Amino acid sequence: MTTHQPQELLQFSHKALIFAKQMLGNVSDAEDLVQASLVKVLSHPSAPKGGVDLQKWLYRVVRNAAIDKLRDQARYQELDHSPIIDQQTPEKSLEQNQLKQRLEQALALLPIAQREIIVLRDYHQTSYEEIADILVIPKGTVMSRLHRARLALRQLLLKQQALESSTEQNQEVNHEILS
Repeated sequence: MTTHQPQELLQFSHKALIFAKQMLGNVSDAEDLVQASLVKVLSHPSAPKGGVDLQKWLYRVVRNAAIDKLRDQARYQELDHSPIIDQQTPEKSLEQNQLKQRLEQALALLPIAQREIIVLRDYHQTSYEEIADILVIPKGTVMSRLHRARLALRQLLLKQQALESSTEQNQEVNHEILS
């Protein structure tokens, strides 16, 4: 164990916690999962001693544990994100919150394999190589799965938008009939 490992591990654990929250949708479960993963990292004799390899290994342990947890629960939950704090108009802020909710709902509907690849790449800015190491798949497979996952997410968002539009139109027609 190097002298940098505890500090590196602390830094990586914060990122892993965010990843686990996004995968599980529950802060408490994510904290428990990351804590158990850190115990594995510290006690496993073949765990990397530091650097990027340690981060990838920790992400892989967290990912596998999250998948096991989701399988046990046999249900998907909404992702938990920190609120965005900025200097915007209330209308713009409401619009962004609604868009964020639609995105979270659509992500929650994706299969776990598609959700995790989008979360790793788009929320954590993980490189294709690192994702390949974490998921134990070739880099080309990462790229094609990410493309298909983004297409699936887009389709879900379009369906949501179409449903919302038809609901609004029905409400307008009902209002006109009652007037």
